[in-house]
Amino acid sequence: MNLHQLRSKILIVTEGYTEKKYFEKFRERDVDYEVIVRKSPDNNAKKVFKFCINEIKNIGLDVKNDDSAYCVIDVDYNSEDTLNKILKEAKKNNIHIILSKPCFEVFFILHFDRDIDGLAEPKDAEMELNNYIPGYCKTGDYWKLLSKSQKKAVEYSRGYVIGESIDLKRCCNGTNVYEFFDEITRRKKKVP
Repeated sequence: MNLHQLRSKILIVTEGYTEKKYFEKFRERDVDYEVIVRKSPDNNAKKVFKFCINEIKNIGLDVKNDDSAYCVIDVDYNSEDTLNKILKEAKKNNIHIILSKPCFEVFFILHFDRDIDGLAEPKDAEMELNNYIPGYCKTGDYWKLLSKSQKKAVEYSRGYVIGESIDLKRCCNGTNVYEFFDEITRRKKKVP
């Protein structure tokens, strides 16, 4: 049996290119896990989730044991009812949901110590990001710039906790991306 067969897998399904480009940077050598990043062909939350379930089967992940699956979804343009159904189904299927309100770009903004409460729509987040990343575009690679303050942004993201359900009118802007970082940290600590 070779090392590739022994490694557990972490699947990350994204709805957009921003997230895909970012999470692809977690593919590393010499670790006991493999990160697989897929962009859903559709950015509708229901279809992203369904694509994730199909990819789990296609790849042959065992999410009840040592493999993991993450579905990265933005709150924008999704109903509260849809998101709550996905959260419920995700729990049943051992899938982690990374939810960002209004969009994943709020995580990037957290790298710059900026308040994200006033961002009502994705375009607001993109405009805010342009203040720190001139010419920001969703397909850009900002890893080097952001990695300098990544730990701080992850800590800020801990304020956005998703429970069994979400109330879009009451929840603050943010992202629970820290859950993914926590898993990566745990896995790295397990390596002898």
